[in-house]
Amino acid sequence: MSSKKTDSKSDHSKNKKEPCNCDSCKEIRSLDRLDRVSRWVLGTVKWTYDFGYIFGSGACNSERAYPLEKFEKLEEAEKKYLIETCSQAYKPFKKYLIFYVCYLFGAYFQQCKRHKIKFKFEKDFLMIQLLNFRKMVEKFYKEPNKKANVWLSMLDDLFGKKDLNLNKNFFLALLPPLTNRQLEYIIDWFIKNRKEKVVENIFYSAAHYLHLELDENSSFYKIKEDGEMIDALSFKLSQKDFKGFDKSILTTETPIRFSFVYLALSSYEELKDLFVKSNQKDKFLNQLISIGPDVAYQAQEFNT
Repeated sequence: MSSKKTDSKSDHSKNKKEPCNCDSCKEIRSLDRLDRVSRWVLGTVKWTYDFGYIFGSGACNSERAYPLEKFEKLEEAEKKYLIETCSQAYKPFKKYLIFYVCYLFGAYFQQCKRHKIKFKFEKDFLMIQLLNFRKMVEKFYKEPNKKANVWLSMLDDLFGKKDLNLNKNFFLALLPPLTNRQLEYIIDWFIKNRKEKVVENIFYSAAHYLHLELDENSSFYKIKEDGEMIDALSFKLSQKDFKGFDKSILTTETPIRFSFVYLALSSYEELKDLFVKSNQKDKFLNQLISIGPDVAYQAQEFNT
């Protein structure tokens, strides 16, 4: 009996798949600041949550509702509206799982290009990136570095209520409970559909945006370095910013800081349908990406 168990365990060990150690996989694991891309994607989405939803609702308006002394002087109807709006602000971000994956890989594609690493449309290579992103989100949910710019500390006691968990709920929204098999299925789906127009739109637009953030010669980078926050927040692309990025569909009509929302609203329904049509077995994934409100550029302020 013990011999058979030993043999069985030995066979299992032999069959266990080892991590890929090709040059590209080793390089991306050892890439300086591997977290840079995951942090950028997370920060891009969190910016929409923080400034589009929480600030956009008027909750942090220093003339009316912030700090607590001003909030307490508001009419009860406005207090209720602000608390409900902010406490539910995480909900639109839950269903964009497939979008985040395409966006994340596009950003990593550009980072690999910057560091002269061959980007592979292969499961092992892409899984490194996806697991890194999920690990980062989980870290912020469970053991956050509250000094990081993706954790907006002022939200921790907004309205004098520490139990709203406005930061934590956002990270939890991006961390659905998925098995390794489901993660592999998502990556397989991406590889199979990577040349579909809607997937390319998100992938190459994310690459374009990361380039604009990091390349010292980009007009957006120069605006940020000048230190005028209002100029960076209102910056819009011009046609010259698309040189080398002909597959990007970033718009010149809205500020680049809202590009996540623009891309999500312009592509998500088609992306979701593409996934659902190929996924006839996993009902949880289909439900996850289909239920919930659409993301918006910003929340509505209270209307008296």
